[in-house]
Amino acid sequence: ESIKTVLTSPENRILIKRMLIKCADISNPCRPIEQCIEWAGRISEEYFAQTDEEKRQGLPVVMPVFDRNTCSIPKSQISFIDYFITDMFDAWDAFADLPNLMQHLDNNFKYWKGLDERKLRSLRPPPP
Repeated sequence: ESIKTVLTSPENRILIKRMLIKCADISNPCRPIEQCIEWAGRISEEYFAQTDEEKRQGLPVVMPVFDRNTCSIPKSQISFIDYFITDMFDAWDAFADLPNLMQHLDNNFKYWKGLDERKLRSLRPPPP
């Protein structure tokens, strides 16, 4: 099937738009490292607040990994990248050729792995 056919087919155009929106929604690990760290912190804080509120109200905790007292943000980011991001962005890259995003993804994965290997649970290593 030619690329022209792929791009002009109404069904494919809808699929491409849906994929673009999904990739944009979860693209944090593909951003430059400082933005990646900033957004990982914001998202983690949102999930921590949800877990805190569920505990406060005596509700079942939906995401127990996001207990602010025990959560490893690097581990959560590694899992997110492994389970959701890598395959999706590999496919999107094959379609749209996104070397910068893929390089950020690789760099950010290595950043989180480095923190995790040092047994750190926070967004950043401690100052020297």
